[in-house]
Amino acid sequence: MKKFFYSFILGCIANCLAFADQVTKPNVVLILVDDLGWQDVGSYDIDEPTPMETPNIDALAKQGVLFRQGYSPAPTCAPTRCAMMSGRHAAALQKTHVVGGNPTTPYNKTAHPIMDPWYSGRLEVEEVIIPEALKENGYVSGHIGKWHMSLDHHSYPQPMDQGFDFTKAHLGESAKMKPHRLTGFATSAKNDPYQLDADGFPKDQPTLDAIEFMEQSKAQPFFLYYAAWLVHTPIHSRSKELLEKYCKKLGVDMPTDPNGWPTEEQTNPYYCAMVEMLDHYIGMLVKYLEKTEDPRNPGKKLIDNTYILFTSDNGGMERVPGEEITDNFPLDRGKINAREGGVRVPFIITGPGIGAEQQSDVMVNGLDFYPTILSWTGTKKPKGQNLDGADLSTLLSKDPTDHTLVKNKKGKPRTTMMWHFPHGVAQQSTLRVNGWKLIHNWMPGRPKYELFELYKNYPGTSERADIEEAKNLASKMPEKVKEMSAGTVPPFGGNKGILSLPQSQLQRRPAP
Repeated sequence: MKKFFYSFILGCIANCLAFADQVTKPNVVLILVDDLGWQDVGSYDIDEPTPMETPNIDALAKQGVLFRQGYSPAPTCAPTRCAMMSGRHAAALQKTHVVGGNPTTPYNKTAHPIMDPWYSGRLEVEEVIIPEALKENGYVSGHIGKWHMSLDHHSYPQPMDQGFDFTKAHLGESAKMKPHRLTGFATSAKNDPYQLDADGFPKDQPTLDAIEFMEQSKAQPFFLYYAAWLVHTPIHSRSKELLEKYCKKLGVDMPTDPNGWPTEEQTNPYYCAMVEMLDHYIGMLVKYLEKTEDPRNPGKKLIDNTYILFTSDNGGMERVPGEEITDNFPLDRGKINAREGGVRVPFIITGPGIGAEQQSDVMVNGLDFYPTILSWTGTKKPKGQNLDGADLSTLLSKDPTDHTLVKNKKGKPRTTMMWHFPHGVAQQSTLRVNGWKLIHNWMPGRPKYELFELYKNYPGTSERADIEEAKNLASKMPEKVKEMSAGTVPPFGGNKGILSLPQSQLQRRPAP
């Protein structure tokens, strides 16, 4: 009898502990948008208002923290995704651009006087990415949409090779309209694969797949990686009504020629319509979390125990041949360039214990997601996995405006951030230290260094100075250039700054 009693008590304790563990593990939803610019979202306007309407993203920002100095790990898609999922810098991964894996080849002797260095075609499977770490802590993980952490969307490794339990990569609304973008608009017909919903937006299968994953997984802690195809090319709108709306709002005629868009700034009605569609689909995800009962927390909704991270893989793609897409002004350049327009992105975080309606000028990066998610979920850092980002959980829960709460590897306040993009006509390595930014140009014919003061008095009572990167101070401040380029303030606590190394030494190992 005594033996039975002790067994019963121990069983009750075990069940109670298991239940407590179950209800306290939060869900995590990472929304990674493709090519969304810093000034494409209404709540990010700092100069002239964007014409694009983003009520759902703006509402999400009001639920948590909007970071005005949020950055992507790289200025193009694949390296950002690999860096974000692995927590390691793109340069350390040898994955600094899209595709890769092939011997270096020259492009054009005039436009490209130096060749790109070799870089990897994929993320190595030995890297323990976020879902693999969470799996050890009882999480189920789902990937929806774009992958692109290998040579192409379908090559090895795929999501389920690296810890995801659920994956679907339907193009949805982003699939190219045929024969061109002024034909085949979505209708209300039941047999239309893009049937308009009650709000007049085309059906987007990836969004429905994401909701399906959450519905299937809600009885256990889940991690959803929603990698939107929007707002990447092809630039189009399956909603004719939405296209007409933005033509009227922008004061332009309804297109009759499907090829290209000639005018600059934020005047492309196709793109404006795409951004509002993206906003609608994000609203669908949030609304699902808000209305769905949480089986692990009776009386609560899923949103009450879910962290949401929203960002873009790089800055806005301003143009492609024959098409003006958007404008990242006042930031300079855009995607495929490590200037501010190529790496500064929308960056919003909400969730349990994070105060609403907060804005922050603290410098943060997509590399910070991995350690932050580990902290939120109580997951151990995988053995041997070197994380280059910082844990933002204390910053978010205590005071999102206090930069001292973001620590580097030595436990000191983080003051630096770097990017390495030795590709195409950009050919740059860049280093930000507090309010200063130094660019090392590898391309012959350009000044070796460019120095900009983005903010005065950063951190603290920082004041906008030259986020346009219009005033090169390198010749006026040679000592500042020397200090930053010599590595007296190295980005990751080492003994030598990355900008002082020759390009050939920036790789982790020699090319095959």
